This record gives sequence, structure tokens and C-alpha cells, in this order.
Amino acid sequence: MSIETAAPRRRLPPEERKRQLVAIGLQELSTRPIHALSIDQVAQKAGISRGLLFRYFPTKQDYYVAVVGAAARRLLRAAVPSSEEPDTDPLWAVVHAFVSFIDRHGANYQSFFHGGFGADPQIQEIRENMKNTMVERTLEATGTEPSPATRMLLRGWWSMVESLAIDRTVDPVFTVDDVVDRAIAALPTQ
Repeated sequence: MSIETAAPRRRLPPEERKRQLVAIGLQELSTRPIHALSIDQVAQKAGISRGLLFRYFPTKQDYYVAVVGAAARRLLRAAVPSSEEPDTDPLWAVVHAFVSFIDRHGANYQSFFHGGFGADPQIQEIRENMKNTMVERTLEATGTEPSPATRMLLRGWWSMVESLAIDRTVDPVFTVDDVVDRAIAALPTQ
């Protein structure tokens, strides 16, 4: 059994401390699901008391929402066409980055948005904003004229892409590239 030592205590400005706590939460989620995330361990790693953590995040749920929001922002930063590969189809690059992110973080992604915490209205709002951003990126990548009907169809399509990506983490009968290719072939705007 290993004993983790607490980080040395250090005063930080409030916003910097909040960023530190969220970063620790994201780091912890690389090895455990969100329901196993220990507030005590997070506080210990930050070198603060549990009580001080709750000054920044009044409840455990508030902390989880902040961590899930940060994870969603990471996904959105990753799911953009690469400027390093200008010959790659922008839509393929966006979908590939999205599917790859879920592939790397499948269990946590699923627990964030489809587990018990996914029922939280704040978590649902984060997921809806993420999906709406992906819809806008799809419209831009395909040069499709936006309309309410097109947006609705693309929201449904992104739900399918997400489902395929999650299913691939459970039963990898397809590669990430296969999932991307099949998803794009089913795109309703083509």
C-alpha cells in the first residue's frame, strides 16, 4: 500500500487554486471513474484542507461539474481540423478527433454524460453545448447552409457518432478510422 504525501501548503489566488483543483480532478480521472474521485485525495494533492476545497466548490457536485466542464473543453479543443495536415478533410479531422477522444477516455466520458452524474441539469447543459459546437463545426466543415432542420439532423447524427465511439470502447470491432468513415458515410447533409 502506498502512502501519498500531501503537497506543500502554498497560498494561491482563488482562480489559480480553482484551476489547480480542476486539473487535479482531470488527472485523477485518468486512473479512476468520476464516482470514485475522492475529494479528500484532491485536497491532499493540492496541499489544502477539505474545507478549503469546499470554499471554492460548495458541494461535491459543483466540483464534478467543474471537472466535467473542463473535460468537455478539452474535447472541443481537440476536435478541430489540424493546421499541420492541411490536406485532411476538415470534417474527417473533426470527427476523428472526437471519436479518438472518446476512445481514450471511454469509461469516464460515459460516466460523465450517461451515468448518474449525467442526469444533473448542469452536466446536461455542458453536453448540449458540446453537441451544438460540434454541429456548428460540421456546418462549417461541410459548407452546409444552416437551417433548423439541418441543425436537428446534425444533432441526431452527432448522437450516432457518439454512440458508435462509445460502443467501440466496449467492443472494438471497428478501428477509430472505420468508425469515422462509417459515420461520415451516414452524414445526412451529403
